[in-house]
Amino acid sequence: MSLPPEVVDVCSSWLGLVDDVAPGLVVGLHVRGGLGFDEFVPGVSDVDMVAVLARRPSDDDLTALEESHALLADSTAGAPLDGFHVYAEDLALDPDDCPDLPCILHGWFDPAGRFDVTPVGWHELALHSVPVRGELPPVWTDAARLRAFTRDCLTGEWAGIAASLEKFPAESSTDDATWHVLGAARMHHLLVTGEQSAKSQAGRWALATMDERWHPVLRDALRLRGASAEDRALPPSYADPAERGRDVAAFVAHVVASAACAPDLG
Repeated sequence: MSLPPEVVDVCSSWLGLVDDVAPGLVVGLHVRGGLGFDEFVPGVSDVDMVAVLARRPSDDDLTALEESHALLADSTAGAPLDGFHVYAEDLALDPDDCPDLPCILHGWFDPAGRFDVTPVGWHELALHSVPVRGELPPVWTDAARLRAFTRDCLTGEWAGIAASLEKFPAESSTDDATWHVLGAARMHHLLVTGEQSAKSQAGRWALATMDERWHPVLRDALRLRGASAEDRALPPSYADPAERGRDVAAFVAHVVASAACAPDLG
């Protein structure tokens, strides 16, 4: 799978920077997220990455990693680089057994974080990633754990999101709030099919499989994300943003409720 030029540029830029400040530390770089499903929206998507380290990072290594990301942020590189840096041997572990890792998220470096240290992150890396440097070492996977984690995420964290969307209609009516529709659809897709997907891919799947009640809000979410020419050509579904906001909240609440009774695929 070929990567968009701006993704290649930002990855190459960071590898050059980290190699200068910590030669030999980063032996692998793999991109995942939407890129692993051939979905990247310029100006919208981040570059989700996993950097494989040759050793467990020392304090000096952590300083060097932080410096490399600060230098990248100061450069003219394109899309943000987000993800974690992991010693190769730890990828063979259940992520719950993995130690805290140096993470980067929206330019913020955390030397001991848990960003994407989850079954979702491990499965995307193992099954849906694109190598930029090095071969991927063995990565733990467990389909049942992935589904259980996704169900728990929906019935826990996303139940709170659904309640917040209903409680604050002005926020749920914004264009940005439609992100929640595709995020929920992505998790719903996994629970129903057992397969991971990109956000817009899941939105199109939901449009083809879910009740017509949800088609207007799904179409608007796809249109606003604009991952394909066909998505961008969709006509607006709502004249009133407040009506769309109510459907955003209702759709997320519906997916959350559905998660509690999702069948076990074995």
